Amino acid sequence: MQAALADNPQRITQPELEHAAEQHEKYLRGVRGGHRLTLSFVDARGLCLEDRDLTDAEMVAVLFNEAQLAGATLRGANLFGACLQRADLSNCDLAKSDLRGAALSSANLENANLQGADLRNGFILVKDKDGNLTQINEGNAAIDDVNLAGANLTDARLGRLIGPRTDLTNAIFKNAKLKNADLSNSDLRGAVFTGADLTRANLSGCVLHGAMLSGAILHQTNLDGADLTAAHFRDVDFSHTDISQAVLPKRLESLETSIQEIFLEHMKWIESLGQEGKQAELARYDLEEIDLSGMNLSAANLSLAKLSKALLSGTRLTMADMTGLLGIEADMTDADLRGAKLDNANLCRARLRRANLSRMSLIGVASNSVAARLCGARLEGVDLREANLEAADLSGAKLMQADLRGANLRDAKLLDADMRGADLRDAVIEGADTRGAIGLLLDWD
Repeated sequence: MQAALADNPQRITQPELEHAAEQHEKYLRGVRGGHRLTLSFVDARGLCLEDRDLTDAEMVAVLFNEAQLAGATLRGANLFGACLQRADLSNCDLAKSDLRGAALSSANLENANLQGADLRNGFILVKDKDGNLTQINEGNAAIDDVNLAGANLTDARLGRLIGPRTDLTNAIFKNAKLKNADLSNSDLRGAVFTGADLTRANLSGCVLHGAMLSGAILHQTNLDGADLTAAHFRDVDFSHTDISQAVLPKRLESLETSIQEIFLEHMKWIESLGQEGKQAELARYDLEEIDLSGMNLSAANLSLAKLSKALLSGTRLTMADMTGLLGIEADMTDADLRGAKLDNANLCRARLRRANLSRMSLIGVASNSVAARLCGARLEGVDLREANLEAADLSGAKLMQADLRGANLRDAKLLDADMRGADLRDAVIEGADTRGAIGLLLDWD
């Protein structure tokens, strides 16, 4: 179905497209009569290929503007020079696909797998009527105003591809090549840049709360105005990058009073029901490896604090604001977190065995309680054995490889949570809302 002229692509109808996809799926299964899908230089704007298996399909310069491709498998597909502006590519598997020169502006690539994909520039040349080679696409691959939240770009070849104002929350850029990339003013909360090459990349104005920068190459990287609060950059070499204009975590040395005095005033505030003392305000402070075991920090403000490897065993944190907290490998064994706010917190590999993350009853308010919130939290590899998560809101949380053996998830919200590899043996999950949850495997026996 290749058009005769590149500047006048052949329009394909939805029934024709579905038939071509069916033939391709037969081809992949080795069924007689199947044919590889070839839609080069075809106009398929606004059409639908949702959940289709298009592995290794040939779709050079195809017009897929506003097309519905959610959940499609496009592993190894040739989309060189394709136009995918405003297309829905959410949850697509585009691993090792050829997207050189592709136009992806305003596309939805949320949770897409782009591992090993080639997203560099690429130019399409065709012969005109006089036999001269003519360039028919802009060739400069660009992603701007794109939703790449949760996308996997491990080992992807990107070059300057990604443009500003892009949603890259929780995107994975392990070992990605991002030299000279313009990520300015993008949302990079929870993004993983382990081993990524960010040489001369523009991260100015980016929000990097909870982002993983350890092992990244930061050489002449522009971090002017970048918010590195609660970002994980231990052992990162900043010697060749100016961070003087970046927003960094606050140091304990900058406190007007000692940390011990803050905790004493907080205890007075709790015991007097707010009449004396002062609520602990430790938002945006670097508290890595601090020992707060057994303390009462109920209703403390720890939002965007750095608590990686901190000791919080048996600590009372009821109703505490821990939004966006960085708590990698923190020890919260037996901690009381009833009603705590942990939205978008990064608790990868933290220990929360027997932690109480259930409802917090409000004194003086009949039949009223506040559930713990972990919406969008990163909980990969976390130890939640025997934890109480009754009615907790885990919508959009990342629970890959989490240990939930014996945990109480009764009436919990698991909407769109990623639970691939999670261990749920002996867990109680009755009444939980699991709509859209990924990788939820239960042993009902």
